[in-house]
Amino acid sequence: MTDLLTPLDPSARGGDPDSPGALALLARVTAEPVPARRRRRWLRPALVAVAAGLVVTLMPPQPITSYANAAVEIRLEGRQYVARVIDPFADHERFTEAFRAVGLNVRIRPLPVSPLSAGRSLGLMIAGTFDRPEEIGGEFAYDGVVLSANPEPKGCVPARPGCSMIIRVPAGFPGSVDVRLGRPARPGEDYADFDKALEPGGPLHGLKLRNGAPVREVTAEAERRGLRVTYRRIDVGADGGLSFTDVTPGDRWTVWNAWQVREGVVRLLVTERRLSQNPFYNGSAPPPNL
Repeated sequence: MTDLLTPLDPSARGGDPDSPGALALLARVTAEPVPARRRRRWLRPALVAVAAGLVVTLMPPQPITSYANAAVEIRLEGRQYVARVIDPFADHERFTEAFRAVGLNVRIRPLPVSPLSAGRSLGLMIAGTFDRPEEIGGEFAYDGVVLSANPEPKGCVPARPGCSMIIRVPAGFPGSVDVRLGRPARPGEDYADFDKALEPGGPLHGLKLRNGAPVREVTAEAERRGLRVTYRRIDVGADGGLSFTDVTPGDRWTVWNAWQVREGVVRLLVTERRLSQNPFYNGSAPPPNL
């Protein structure tokens, strides 16, 4: 259609719309067929979002019923996850990884301990919403399902053949659980299970301190067993709470309890004056072997 422009004079300013050239151009332009526009169909973004939402609604994620690695095996049994510790001395990140895979915030925190507590649970630290302990026999639970960490069979020693640490956590528990698990202490490390000095197998097993004993006698016995002795003075608060201060006692001071510090070292808890009763005994039940 560019040939229609040739009759026009590009040097002219304006032009006569009724001139023969202008009328001929108008006739040609109006006679040309107009090509049909292509129609394109677009799927609106809103419709895409709705469709995707329908897919999620129709296919909800399924809970993971089991997970295992070299440290732990976890299975969903009824309304609780049951974890069987395979290697209590494994890197604690392997435990965290396994529990996270089944949707739980559970960490196993290895602590240095004496041979008496290696592989054993030293207790649970639970944060979040749970049932009132007094309503379920003194145990922590969520939606009626108890949280626990115990060796099975009962009383066995974890990491030995036929014995496993079993951790039970309610499915869907929204809080966090820290399991304090004993690992063998390295040379020079302080024991987290310090309160087992008087238990069977402990460095001072056989001593009876329920009614107190003179410092000189207990010190002599500890040294006879090849132990190094340190001391802390017991201060009893107005509310009955105890605090401790390093001290060098006299021979006539009284020993009320003993802790194991690390391999070959014990600590005696003492007072200068003899008390009317053992401060570690609250009238209901003394510490084991006290």
